[in-house]
Amino acid sequence: MIFSDPILKSGIIQDIDSWCGTDETSYPIVDKTRDTNAWLDRVVSLILQSDGRWQWDDSNYTDLPIGTGKLVSGQQDYNISGSTFLNISRLEVMGIDGCYHLVEPIDEHDIQNQALSEYMKTPGMPVKYDKKGDSVFLYPVPSSEFVTLDKGLKVSFQRVGSYFTATDTTKSPGFNPLFHRILSLGPSLDYVSKNELVTKVKIISPMVDKLEAGLVLAYSTRSKDEKTSLKLRRENYGTGGFHTSDKQP
Repeated sequence: MIFSDPILKSGIIQDIDSWCGTDETSYPIVDKTRDTNAWLDRVVSLILQSDGRWQWDDSNYTDLPIGTGKLVSGQQDYNISGSTFLNISRLEVMGIDGCYHLVEPIDEHDIQNQALSEYMKTPGMPVKYDKKGDSVFLYPVPSSEFVTLDKGLKVSFQRVGSYFTATDTTKSPGFNPLFHRILSLGPSLDYVSKNELVTKVKIISPMVDKLEAGLVLAYSTRSKDEKTSLKLRRENYGTGGFHTSDKQP
């Protein structure tokens, strides 16, 4: 479903007008765009809560959700803020062997009976990282052998959806096309609710709920190429004791 199709009337904008009985005067394009992007945020939130081993990324982006930055000797704190950044899925650092190595996430609450300043305080190869605000803290701090590596820090992340602008036409939402209509029915629901069009609220609301339920199910079960295996667990009942990478076609 494209954003706007004034000829065939099949775009998101035209679908909103169809449900709301509106036009450019009663529901301006800038307002429709704002509300569509708000519902895109909701869709992304549902997807991120639902997808498992196959991480979603908006297909409108031309780069991969992987950023690289400098790894500096003696520097522990690395800022990873960005307008599209939501969360980290993986962090790696380049060793003195020129290869990337996985760094494991920790939380400061995992460090007990020891001051943070004393935890892995001897400089070396970072093996742990802690997330605080817009930064990651490496443990231990990179030692002098690292000097400054331009792409020594690699972060895989998840980001917001690719937002629409009021001038967009053929751009489509970057998620499963079976559920694109959430982006027209959602703003329509906002409009009819705000204007107390009760009958239309009763019609549109369950349609949105059904589409959202389908979206969650689709993204929670889409890794069908992987087999699910059951493993027995042994129980012990004894008493012992920030540049991004280009997408490939």
